[in-house]
Amino acid sequence: MKEKLLKLGSLKFKMTCLDTDILIGLLKGDKEAITMISKLQRSGEILKTTIITVYELLKGAMVSSKPQENLAIVRDMLSNLSILTLSYGSCEEASKIYKNLKNRGKIMGEFDILIAAIVKNNNETLVSRDKHFQLIENLNLKRW
Repeated sequence: MKEKLLKLGSLKFKMTCLDTDILIGLLKGDKEAITMISKLQRSGEILKTTIITVYELLKGAMVSSKPQENLAIVRDMLSNLSILTLSYGSCEEASKIYKNLKNRGKIMGEFDILIAAIVKNNNETLVSRDKHFQLIENLNLKRW
C-alpha cells in the first residue's frame, strides 16, 4: 500500500488520518489503539482526522452521562490533531464512492462515505478497524 509523502527539503512527512474507532479506542484506554497511535507518532507521522469524526466524537460526548467532562476530554484530544474539512472535491469523491458501492450492491453509512472521500481527496491513509472501508476502491487503509 502506497503512503502519501510530503517532501520539504530533505524532510519527509507521512500523513495519516485517524478514524473515529481508533480515537474512541484511545479515549477508552484501549491498549491496541494507544500502541498504534504511539507507533505512528514515533515514526514521525502527521496525525489528522476528519471533520466528520470531530462531529461523531462531540456528539458522543454531548449525549454521555458526563457531557461537560467528556467534551473537555474530546476537545483536548482534538487539539493535538489537524482537522481535514469537507470540501467540494470531497463531496464529488463521496458521490463517486456512493455510486460505485451502489452499482456493486454494497451499502455503507453516509458518514463513513464522507470520511473515506475526505481521506481520498487529501491523499491520506486512513487508520481504522472498520472492515467496510475495504469496499472502497483505491482508499489507502491501515488496520490497527
